[in-house]
Amino acid sequence: MFVSVFADAGPARPMAAGRPWMDFSAPMTSSASAQRSMDERPTVSPTEPTTVEKLRGLPWSIFSNATNTVFAQFTFFGSVFVLFLNYLGMDKTEVGFMLSLIPFSGLVALFIAPAVARFGYKRTYLLFFGLRKAITAGLLLTPWVAARFGQGGLLTYVMLVTAGFALARSVAEVGVYPWLQEYIPNSVRGKYSATNSIYTTLVGLAAVAVAGYVLDRMAGLSGYMLLISVGVVFGFVSVWAAAKIPGGAPARRSREQGSTWAGMAEAARDRNFVRYLAGAALITLGTVPMVSFLPLFMQEQVGLREGSIVLLQSGSLMGNLLSSLPWGWASDRYGSKPVMISGLALKIVLPILWLLMPRASAASLPVALGIAVLLGVSDMAWGIGAGRLLFVSVVPPAKKMEYMALHYAWLGTVGGLSQLAGGLVLDYSAGLQGRVLGLTIDAYTPLFVLGFVLTAATLLLLLGMRADNIFGVGEFAGMFFRGNPFQAMGALVR
Repeated sequence: MFVSVFADAGPARPMAAGRPWMDFSAPMTSSASAQRSMDERPTVSPTEPTTVEKLRGLPWSIFSNATNTVFAQFTFFGSVFVLFLNYLGMDKTEVGFMLSLIPFSGLVALFIAPAVARFGYKRTYLLFFGLRKAITAGLLLTPWVAARFGQGGLLTYVMLVTAGFALARSVAEVGVYPWLQEYIPNSVRGKYSATNSIYTTLVGLAAVAVAGYVLDRMAGLSGYMLLISVGVVFGFVSVWAAAKIPGGAPARRSREQGSTWAGMAEAARDRNFVRYLAGAALITLGTVPMVSFLPLFMQEQVGLREGSIVLLQSGSLMGNLLSSLPWGWASDRYGSKPVMISGLALKIVLPILWLLMPRASAASLPVALGIAVLLGVSDMAWGIGAGRLLFVSVVPPAKKMEYMALHYAWLGTVGGLSQLAGGLVLDYSAGLQGRVLGLTIDAYTPLFVLGFVLTAATLLLLLGMRADNIFGVGEFAGMFFRGNPFQAMGALVR
């Protein structure tokens, strides 16, 4: 999660030696945060928590995210769910349709944003965050439904559960984005993102290892049912922890602020915001289908077993873990844009590496793990950089609901279309095979080519974004290409 835009936690200074990770009282900031402080002060509302209350709530936020990571990996957001759908006998188009239900439901943001603001951001999030765990528990009835209603009834049932989960998730997300912008001070944004990533990654590594072990040793649906059961339990623990976070009170809209729809129209005329949305759309269309169907590529074309495929997520998580701290520090000290662009530059390389990787070889798993690590590093750079840019330089704090509702609905639409397109492309290119200049061509090749082209287009588009960086992208990159690159890495953390 990437958050916030309100009060500073104090003057900019380096983190004190020996200070524990969960102590957020020492911000990792530079003059970038100081430059924002004057703009932030007028946005503080009487119902907003104090800085001390916000800082005390951050460990609860991280604990909630860590426990929710287990839920995510064991249910809808890891390789487990794609393999589960494949085991149920769905073709690529059906898998893409199931995956598209989750982002498509983001369209509800356009219609419920005012009601969520009146009801309260925190209250909305907790209610629907918990509801989506209860709906997920419905997947545990899959064996009974299959025995009672057959394959057709089973697919319909799984679709209804997925759609119910997606809708509850979207309502919760409409509440959580403005709340996230409120309860984490700008001065510790990068530090919070890095710390949150470390804890969630460690938990994710354990969850992925357990999932791979279970699927390797339990045949049929039993392994999936066990993982979903454990995931639901951890999900409810996550809801309990989130209740400890302050803020998120109902919003009182003044007459001067106008209607929510007028605010959304104003957001749609903000050129910097529109450029950000266009870049987010391009990277989503380029990478989401490619990564979503990667487990099936590894199974069908590379020849890896289910357990090994799930373990590939550990490589990505390791990349998150290794890079979260440097990227978080760099974003606080040098600005969001250089970090974001660095992530995009790394992402351009990924589809080329997947195209070149060995198939049905003893080297396949180690190579796939190495590429997965790079994927994790690039994801962390893009996530921290783009998320921080959104809340610091793109979204005005006083208009967070209007901007974030439009942002969420737009990305939901694009995300849903990307999943549908990915499944359709794979089904239509199912007969594609051959070799060109030594490269193996198969049904997944169009997805990799599309990923390369659209990621490169994203990088070129977002280079023109207005941002908070105090170093240009070229200057930031030059630190690693002039002189000693290890000294450059040291400069990021001093």
